[in-house]
Amino acid sequence: MLRRMSVLLLFATLWMPVIGRASIAQGAKRPNILFIIVDDQSPFDLKVYNPASELQTPVIDGLAAQGMVFDGAHHMGAYVGAVCTPSRHMVMCGRTVWHLPNRGRQAGNPNARDASLVPPDLPDFTMPAVFNRGGYDTMRTCKKGNSYDAANRLFTVVHEATKRGGTDESGSAWHAERVLEYLQQREQTSDPDPFLIYLGFSHPHDTRDGKPELLEKYGAVNHAD
Repeated sequence: MLRRMSVLLLFATLWMPVIGRASIAQGAKRPNILFIIVDDQSPFDLKVYNPASELQTPVIDGLAAQGMVFDGAHHMGAYVGAVCTPSRHMVMCGRTVWHLPNRGRQAGNPNARDASLVPPDLPDFTMPAVFNRGGYDTMRTCKKGNSYDAANRLFTVVHEATKRGGTDESGSAWHAERVLEYLQQREQTSDPDPFLIYLGFSHPHDTRDGKPELLEKYGAVNHAD
């Protein structure tokens, strides 16, 4: 049975959407791409998917309005109850965890040695590999682990850290800062190549802490409180 991924997948072009679609159609210009994935979050927490949600996310709402939102993403099972690992693997390579090599303690794939189901050249067809061949600069800042390692290494810029704290430094804002730094560096060097940024937040995966002002605003408590 298909189960809907408890993640937000937001695919946003960082320029005017009308111009972006026209350029893609004409093959004249490749868009810059920001890909956002949120860890173990119900899509219905966001107004993008549920207009009745009480959460206020104006920036995400704006990106969604200008970009592309995935609303039919499903995962096909997992090693454990959480879907962080299968969702990130499948986003990275388009295959279920049952069609990926085993990794570490999660050695539960009975098909791992079947080359017809788990091809040895799979890394060559992952998200960063495809965009690298297309002339893109690729950048990844994301929670450490829970993704396809062979693909992760192919990004030209990589930041990995699990940030679930209640401050900018210890929380998901850390990943956002890495993106801003990357964009500033590109601007300073006048890099002409298009870019793909893969931005993966650690929140709201357990365990987690929220900023005090947000906890107060929504009447919430930290995971361990």
